[in-house]
Amino acid sequence: MTGFRHTNAVDCNTDFDTKSVKGKTAIITGGANGLGEAYARALVAAGSMVVIADRDAQKGKKLEDELKRVKFIACDTANWDDQVQLFQSAASFSPTGKISYVVANAGIHRKDEVFAYDGDGKLPQKPDLATIDVNLIGTLYTAKLASHYFIKQNGQEPSTTQEDTCLILIGSGAAFLDCPRAPQYCATKWAMRGIMHSLRRTAFYYGSRVNVISPWYVKTNILSEEAFTHVTSVGVKFAEASEAGECLLRILSDSTINGRSFFVSGKKWSSRGYLDLDIDHYEDGSLIEDIQKDQVKSAPVEMGLFV
Repeated sequence: MTGFRHTNAVDCNTDFDTKSVKGKTAIITGGANGLGEAYARALVAAGSMVVIADRDAQKGKKLEDELKRVKFIACDTANWDDQVQLFQSAASFSPTGKISYVVANAGIHRKDEVFAYDGDGKLPQKPDLATIDVNLIGTLYTAKLASHYFIKQNGQEPSTTQEDTCLILIGSGAAFLDCPRAPQYCATKWAMRGIMHSLRRTAFYYGSRVNVISPWYVKTNILSEEAFTHVTSVGVKFAEASEAGECLLRILSDSTINGRSFFVSGKKWSSRGYLDLDIDHYEDGSLIEDIQKDQVKSAPVEMGLFV
């Protein structure tokens, strides 16, 4: 595992081999429905062991019964104790006792009370911030636990015996586009890139990687049927859940991919339905790269955490 380096965009139009993920154990939060289910199916097809975490026990158990090498764990990702139990169960389920991949997929989208106007002559009402609890706090819990298990498995010193581990953060088009009237959701999805930027220069020290997948419109239950009908009516082309699954396998199958943002775009912008946006790369000689160098130089160096 090498350190983070600025590289050209990953070519997503080439074929790839998934043999490296066979037999590995993965956790997928929010894995019982929608894109989480697509990630689970893709990993199972590639030969991985998959632990699905979700609040939807009925759908989770159904997938556990349907798919091979799958275990369902009832889990509210906004609850720390639930996630601790999830990771313990996943390690017990793994034939090797190790967790190789973690997909922090759990998330919600709801009417945003931060934006809502409470009416003339009325006092502003305290907004419900449940979206932050699930999409951001829950993901930070997942990232903390993934980091703990990855370090526990690979040790704290780089070596040739470290096994590839990878945290996948799930963003959205809202992680880089203007999406009106949804400040909470957008904040949480931009945060996925922030978490990735914070970890990508040091994750390799523990044999790890971190990347972001940002899906475009995919028809899942995260939005209402009415909302999807409107999106269709204005001519927006949807991406497919299977394209998100393939994007995940593309990242996990190549241990050199670290610190990148991928967009599940649909066929409109990519022949395979996903691409490396290359928006998190700082060009050599650019102002932001020059500032970044000073940022890294000024970071405290302690136990090899900043390199």
